[in-house]
Amino acid sequence: MNSSFRYGLIKKFVLILIFILSIEMGSAASPDPYGVILISWDGISKDTLENLLEGDGLPHLTNLLENGTIINISITDHYPDSMAGHAQILTGYSPEQTGVFKSMRYGEIPLGMTVFERLEDTLGSDNISTAIVASQEKSLGTLKGLPFYHAGRVVDYYYGRNSDAGLVGSVASESVYHFGSLGRFFIFAHFRDAADAGYAYGAGSPEQIAAIREIDEATGMILQALDDLGISDKTVLYVTTDHGFNTGPKDHTGQISLWMVTNEPGYNLTGDQKDIVPTVLKRLGVPYHEMNPPYNATALIP
Repeated sequence: MNSSFRYGLIKKFVLILIFILSIEMGSAASPDPYGVILISWDGISKDTLENLLEGDGLPHLTNLLENGTIINISITDHYPDSMAGHAQILTGYSPEQTGVFKSMRYGEIPLGMTVFERLEDTLGSDNISTAIVASQEKSLGTLKGLPFYHAGRVVDYYYGRNSDAGLVGSVASESVYHFGSLGRFFIFAHFRDAADAGYAYGAGSPEQIAAIREIDEATGMILQALDDLGISDKTVLYVTTDHGFNTGPKDHTGQISLWMVTNEPGYNLTGDQKDIVPTVLKRLGVPYHEMNPPYNATALIP
């Protein structure tokens, strides 16, 4: 075999290898997102969500799943309620570390533990904007004595009122328009409507289904803002819940098998609620393994 023929074979092999790698990289999450939006659809059971997705009842969430992933999320170390759930979703730590055990047993999350503080401290306040748009004044409140007191001191914008899905969607989309035009951002939005309907009428009731559809429409307002800014393909979205709901007794005792939807492929299909913060940090380029106290969790994307 002469040298020119050998060179031709090597060149073809390299080109084929590059092509294969480009396909594999295209199927994974894109690097360096412009922003991350984490959305909580409070109190929606996995089976209720799956039934709506199968029946095409949630067009905007279905749109995220066109190229995205649905992940089975478990609660492994706390009582499934709104206060404990959101403390874990937004810190990645256990109740013993955050001091938030349930809605009747809580304190201020220690200074520096929330994802908002992690991002502001690590990336610098000039390099990322953070916002909380919450529809619940207590569980996600920032008054002295409430869990997110310290987070409220560092975020660039905070909205926290008992509000319906339409109002939360409007405020959250305006936050996207504002911060999405300035640079990198992390926005958390919370919708309480389905949980309220669950307490009043039970999981999967017509009233809760209607509330979930309203939340989906409000989520569509956020997606529209990203489209208008031209940054949809540069923004990572995570939609999850803090706890599920029992059908009969209208409560959420034992509802520890949850879900998370993202618009990106390539994620692990199972995870822990504690894994959400490491996932957000990793997607924004923050080395979560170096945090103190260390996370007993891992990012959901390789």
